Formats: sequence, structure tokens, C-alpha cells
Amino acid sequence: MDERVWRLPGPRSFVRDIVAEHARGRHVTTVLPAALASDAQFTDGLAVAVQDEFVRQSVPARRIYSGGADLSILDTFREALIFEDPPATVGELLGHSEVSNTVALVVARDLDPAARSGLPGFLERIERESRVLTGQAQRLSVIAILARGQLPAFRGGASSDTAMTSIWWWARIARWDVAAHIVGMTERAPLHGVLSDVRTESIVEIARWDLDLAEHLVTAWEGEPSRLPSLLRDWRRVSAPVMNGGRGGLDGLQPPRLVLPFWDEGVVESWHDRVSAAACALAAEPGKLSRLVWAAQARVLLPWIEERRSTLHIRVTEILGAPRLGAILREWFDPPVDADGLVEIGALDTVVRKVLGSRHSDVRDASRWLREARNHLAHMRPLSLGDQESLQAACQILL
Repeated sequence: MDERVWRLPGPRSFVRDIVAEHARGRHVTTVLPAALASDAQFTDGLAVAVQDEFVRQSVPARRIYSGGADLSILDTFREALIFEDPPATVGELLGHSEVSNTVALVVARDLDPAARSGLPGFLERIERESRVLTGQAQRLSVIAILARGQLPAFRGGASSDTAMTSIWWWARIARWDVAAHIVGMTERAPLHGVLSDVRTESIVEIARWDLDLAEHLVTAWEGEPSRLPSLLRDWRRVSAPVMNGGRGGLDGLQPPRLVLPFWDEGVVESWHDRVSAAACALAAEPGKLSRLVWAAQARVLLPWIEERRSTLHIRVTEILGAPRLGAILREWFDPPVDADGLVEIGALDTVVRKVLGSRHSDVRDASRWLREARNHLAHMRPLSLGDQESLQAACQILL
């Protein structure tokens, strides 16, 4: 993921939540899955986005980097903040006049080994000293970006306490974020009309929170569902985690304890109030992958089919005349079908095939493809790309 991710609504709210906790007078530990905490591009992008948000609110924010001498974490802070009168303790650091009302932003990945190993204990000390410090509104504030293994440990094993809170990267990417992220990207095989909509919706449904995978599918997948298993296996080989039930962690705060190892690997995330496995883990489970493709197709194609069914109804009425169509629908079907109401595609197709026949082959083809596509989707069977193309082409007369 590049810096564009921080322009999306979900990730942007993550940045704002971090800054909002600072405004409440608390230090913040920002907890990322290990796979993202080790990603220099991601952590740097997050740090820049947080710093920019503080600048927008006219709050001084300074990034902490190791100086290359493998200093302790306290010495790293002292050196990075450039004190004329260096503080000797953590308490003196927090209350030092040179950093009054300042935010110190530290990314664990930016630190040398000695400073990184001392970060959890340093954050514990920060929290304890802040509780007894007078004039908390003027003290130095610390925001740390780290993995859960680098969290400080408070009473009962909690990752938050009175003066410090933790904000987790959990349930931060939603459907509209993924759609916005891939819009306008160059496609491998540009599609048009409803085919493009189906492909985009399928990418969102399959990739879910994995924006890198979404980008990959935009450039590598032409839209044929049968190609997906091999594309996913080649992208990343992971095993599907065993999870009991699909719901959990619905407060949006952090992953449930049982899925933490999988979350660290980037294999599990929250996706619209469900604990969900990455699509790459489903490459060996064609049934589950097919269900995702079907859900995306149904979301786009069922309304599209219904609109064209309505137009087909009007066209058949124009050809046969309302009285004749009404008589056929009453006589041929049990119970009788009301020609002025909703006439299902099955009934319409029967009339088209038996009455119009080859005299109106274009209407017959459109009717047949609407019926077959509707039946496939009604039975949770996704359409191949070729079937989608035939459906679109046959229904051109219904525009």
C-alpha cells in the first residue's frame, strides 16, 4: 500500500482517532499487525499522515529517529528533540519546557535495536509518570506506531491504562475504501458497461481489506472467474485459519484473542462486522471462492436484469398488444398472471418463445439470456465472463 491509502475514508478515520486521543490528554500506542508494522512504506505513510493532521490542527509534532549510535530509548528521544538542557529521567522529559505542548511521534521500525527493545518499558514509564505529572496539558505527548509484541504491559495484561490508550488497525478498511482505491487504475483488459461494474465489484468482494491484492487483480485479472484460484495462489500462498463462527470483535476496537496470530500475518481481518479470512487462503477452497464471486455478480447483475426484464415486458406488450398478451398470461399459467403487474422473466420467456419465435429473434435472444442468467444467479451459480458478454450483447436491444 502506498500513501494513497491515507486519503481513503476508513484509514483517514484511523488517523483522526489517533489525534483525537491526544486531544483528550492521552498518549497513544498505535497497534499494527506484524505484517504491516514491518512494512516501511506503510508505517512511514501512517506517520506522515498523523504528523500532517497535527500540523493541520496547529499542534507541533516531531518524528523520533535513532541517530545510528544504538542509543537507549531515552537517549534517542533526548537526541531527537535536541535539548540544550537534557532531561535525566522520563519524568523530566515529559515536563521539559522545550517540548511543552509537543507531540513526539515514534515508529518502532525506525529505531535501532537497543532503542526498539527498550520501547515497551519506556512507554510503561511514560504512562506512570504522566499520571502524577502536574500540568498535563503542557507536557510532551508520545504517539508510538508498533506491533502488538512491542506493546507496554499494564495491570491485568492490558495494553491501555489511565494516561495511555491503544488504537488497533482493525476494521479500518470497508467496501467503499477498496472501490475508491482502485477506481481509475489501468486495467489489464478494459471492460465496458455492466461487465466493468461486475469486475470491479468482484475485485472488492474478493480482495476485501487487502488493497495490494485489489491492485494486483485490477492489472492481472481479466474478469473470468475460473482464473481466480491460480491468480490467488500465485499472489500469496497461505493456509486458511480455523475459526469458530464468523462473528466476533464487533466492537471495532481490536481483534479477538483467538485470531491475533492470524491477524499479525495479514490472514484475518474484520470485514463489515465479520471476522474474515483473506481470499488467498480460499484459493484451495473453490466453493467458498465461488460464493464470493456469486455475491459480487448478484449485487450488480440482479438489479440490471430486473431493469431489462421490465423493458422486455414493455417490448412484448408493444408487439402483441396489451389485450392479447393479457389473454395469453391468464390462459397459459396457473395461477393466472396479471399482464399489468409484475410478469416474471420465466413467464415472459415462455410467451416470447412460443408466440414470437423466430420472427423476433433479437427479442427471443434477449429473453433467453435474461432467463438463463437470472436462473444461474438464483441458484448461486456465478456466470462466466463469456456468459456475461453474451448477456450484455443480447440485451442491447432493450436499452
